[in-house]
Amino acid sequence: MQRLAKPPIHPSVCCLRYWTSNIFIHRYSVSKDTMSNEIDALAELKALVKLLQSNVDRIETATKAASLEFPSLRTTFSPQSEAARQLPDVAEASSEIVAAASQLIAAVRPPPLTVFSTGLSFHIPSSLRVAVEVHVAEFLRDAGSGGAHVKDIAKPTNVDPYKLARILRILATHYIFVEVAPDVFANNRISSCLDSGKSVATLVAHPEQRYDGTSGITALLGHFGDEAFKASAYLSDVMTDPATSHNYEANKTAHSKAFNTNLDMFSWFETPGNEYRGTRFGHGMNGSRASMPANAIVEGFDWKGLKEGAVVVDVGGGVGSQCLVLAENFSHLRFVVQDRAPVVLEGEKFWGINNPDYLSSGKVKLQPYNFMEQEQPVKNADVFIVRTILHDWANQFCIKILRNLRKAATPNTRLLVVDNIISYACKEEAAKDIPGAAMPLPPAPLLANWGPASSMSYLADIQMLSCHNGQERTATQLRDLLSETGWKLVEVRRATSFGLALHNAIAVPV
Repeated sequence: MQRLAKPPIHPSVCCLRYWTSNIFIHRYSVSKDTMSNEIDALAELKALVKLLQSNVDRIETATKAASLEFPSLRTTFSPQSEAARQLPDVAEASSEIVAAASQLIAAVRPPPLTVFSTGLSFHIPSSLRVAVEVHVAEFLRDAGSGGAHVKDIAKPTNVDPYKLARILRILATHYIFVEVAPDVFANNRISSCLDSGKSVATLVAHPEQRYDGTSGITALLGHFGDEAFKASAYLSDVMTDPATSHNYEANKTAHSKAFNTNLDMFSWFETPGNEYRGTRFGHGMNGSRASMPANAIVEGFDWKGLKEGAVVVDVGGGVGSQCLVLAENFSHLRFVVQDRAPVVLEGEKFWGINNPDYLSSGKVKLQPYNFMEQEQPVKNADVFIVRTILHDWANQFCIKILRNLRKAATPNTRLLVVDNIISYACKEEAAKDIPGAAMPLPPAPLLANWGPASSMSYLADIQMLSCHNGQERTATQLRDLLSETGWKLVEVRRATSFGLALHNAIAVPV
């Protein structure tokens, strides 16, 4: 294979290498106090290694018993091939492996290297967005395990192949794509998740339709790498500015600073020039379902126990994807999906494709509704669903949303809050008084919140802070918020899936 010619190395690069090398090879003096911790440190390393081995054995036992094969990183992704990961034992073992492996790396790597590596990690999502925009995964779909040369990958979008090779190489270094030969790349299990299923020719010819009919994963990554990425860069600015540091308005965020707007993100999406971003965000929210168990909403509440014709109102429900899942499983229910007017139009198309009978019969109604400015119009709801809504808003706005729902509730109405319910990074005794809220503690010496095995929820928390001044809440924070608005949290049904998972909190009016 032909290698790409490399440009000369700039002297500043050599200086950087020398500087970083001296930091990491410098021999620090070791005090007696530090030496006294050596035995404990080694004992922790051994405990972590033991956890890794025991959980690999656990995965092997569970998959053999279920006659399933644990998927290899060298294969391509499909939902069907992920069946082994859905086994409860495998999911729990995988969480322990990720937590233990991450803690082991943190324990053995020099602290300055960890700090610098973390500080430079913003280049990874930046590179990931390039791969999405250049349609690399789609191009490599037909290349197979042999891969394709970066010169060929770059041609359809006319990007510089040498620059693209370096971008794909940093991704391959983090297990996204594989460099099978110099400047030759192939898909692996992780990179194939970026495949929209469309041809590169179609994507290039019709960029405005690139997310239509897809899983939405690339749309979500586009949002992450654009609005969210740029907003996060200004988080320090708004945190240290006295005018915004203690301000929780949705238009006084890092996103507002990054894009020089006085609008909250949702209103900003609807301004002229942001049509593409707004559409992409809508597709991305549907894409978030791809990382969740398909029927998580089904297990989150006793839907069978509701009477014939019971009314389920999905507040801020997007196009109604969650209600569609419920409709497919519980035919005795009726649905009202509420969202902003532009989203309602998309919802009509969605139901027209996926379940036109419900739309024509009136078993599902799509209703324009602004939960910040209007009273709740449905007064006979059996269940209000508030899914991934509260985390978009600071407490003062959540109080307004929840009080509006409480005013419209009957004595028998139930409120289902579907959201991340995070834990502190230490033990929390107060959560034990809420049925189902207490998260099982991992084995020692793992962090009480499972560390990086649960990091997606904490990344989402900072995403909410940067873009909306919202937050992911702990069980006790959610309980207190509901209590202030006339609701009582009576049960939490925690998801059992590995990674990012939404949990179901059930409340009753008081």
